[in-house]
Amino acid sequence: ATSQLSPGTWVGSLTTFEGGRGYWFILDDAISFSYDLSILSRSNITHTEEKLIGYEYIPSSKQAFYFLESIEGINEGDYILSYNGDKLIGSRQWQGSIIDVPAMGNDGHRYSNGYMKAGDIPTFKLLSNGKLTTLKGDIPAWSDNGLFMVSSLSQVVIPEVYSLSQAYPNPFNPT
Repeated sequence: ATSQLSPGTWVGSLTTFEGGRGYWFILDDAISFSYDLSILSRSNITHTEEKLIGYEYIPSSKQAFYFLESIEGINEGDYILSYNGDKLIGSRQWQGSIIDVPAMGNDGHRYSNGYMKAGDIPTFKLLSNGKLTTLKGDIPAWSDNGLFMVSSLSQVVIPEVYSLSQAYPNPFNPT
């Protein structure tokens, strides 16, 4: 996928094509794609994204990707997690620029119970230094094979401490 802001520039987590894998693209214009069979070879490529222990999910055959451009308070190496309610449905490690965060959909298998259905809106959370913070923004509704741009997300501030004090002056005092 190319960024609408700068045509021809790759965005997201895909940095190379790997043999034996399939890729799909949604295009607005015709393209020409070619490769040189004489220089292709098999290789074992290891991904640079660290495994996120304790936040695993099972990929589904139904999925969408949300391209996030700007996230308030994020640092390189932090994670963006996608949820449907309290069900984790995707994650990506922030590498400092636009990232594609997957959101898995319900494909009818038991493991995908609680995953997205058409029209649901995922929730994104920032995992930074072991703290999980909900993010808010203009997030499009999920659809299978969807590619969505989200320009910015900000943190939802929830008070850590609250208290209830006596009413003053006393609203029930008749004088």
